Amino acid sequence: MKRFLVVLVLLVSLFAFSETFLLSPKSMNNPYWFAVENGMKDAAEALGVQAVFDAPIEADAAEQAQKIQTYIIRGVDGIGISPNDPEAVKFVIQQALNRDIPVITFDSDSPDSGRYVYLGTNNYNAGYISGELMGQLIDQYKPDKTTLNFAILTGGLAAVNLNERIAGFKDAMEEYSQKTGKEIVYVADPFPCNDDTAVAVQVLTDVTRRYPNLDGWFASGGWPLFAPSDTVIRALGGMEKAESLLTVGFDTLPPELELVKAGAWKGLVGQRPYDMGYLSLAVLYNMSKLGVDKTLQLLPKVTNEDGSVDYIIDTGVDIVTSENVDEFIEFANEVYSKR
Repeated sequence: MKRFLVVLVLLVSLFAFSETFLLSPKSMNNPYWFAVENGMKDAAEALGVQAVFDAPIEADAAEQAQKIQTYIIRGVDGIGISPNDPEAVKFVIQQALNRDIPVITFDSDSPDSGRYVYLGTNNYNAGYISGELMGQLIDQYKPDKTTLNFAILTGGLAAVNLNERIAGFKDAMEEYSQKTGKEIVYVADPFPCNDDTAVAVQVLTDVTRRYPNLDGWFASGGWPLFAPSDTVIRALGGMEKAESLLTVGFDTLPPELELVKAGAWKGLVGQRPYDMGYLSLAVLYNMSKLGVDKTLQLLPKVTNEDGSVDYIIDTGVDIVTSENVDEFIEFANEVYSKR
């Protein structure tokens, strides 16, 4: 990774031609994407290129594909996509590749689409880390309880990144169960919110009321925690109930960090979306200038079980609890501010 970043910095000074690139997030109404856009903008300024950040207002796989198609027709020099549905973008990815427009994915993948690179969180590992964190919370707050009931909140049911996180979380919890003898029960299949904060808050409210013996929540994204803190606390059944729940979620946006600081949410696994935006544009820029093959030679390479080669840049995660939350607040206020 360090070698890759050094090469990218050196290449900034070699080219001064203006080009246009597209990054397509899942939606535009989630403040998580502000950090991705800010990273993209800073990279565009450093590279002297035009960069467009565009997607449906609300998460919609078909509309996302249509928007991408319009940029392919107009002609852009590279495209980065965070797919709502990995299947829904396959056609437009092939359209772009057929026109020699390099395509990568970020944050969420479409691994069988022909895209050249996935850049973002290793979502299975991040989910596994979330499960390990939940096990630590059980030991800390409910050490004597032998059966624990959990609910899982997710965004879109087809999103690869979210499903990988849930799989990692469940695997870690299964290992914890085998190690400790505690029974882990999921009250239902994951509850979807379609990446919508208002829907996510309503899900928290309804499920917490429906299952009075609920011990905790795993949220594969941060959606409900973007709401005002009093709204979230009310959805969790009030402050006393919120403090009693074992809760682990994703991302480290300012409202989420404030909930952890207040004791209303126990833990967060933070992605690094600013890096996703910055590095996505840098990779596409180099593919445009150096060519795809030469750029891939600079990137981390993984070999799949079938012997095929893939290119994945893992941007890593941060674990946040009440013990270290203050370290993240100032940085988050800067990175997640809409410019």
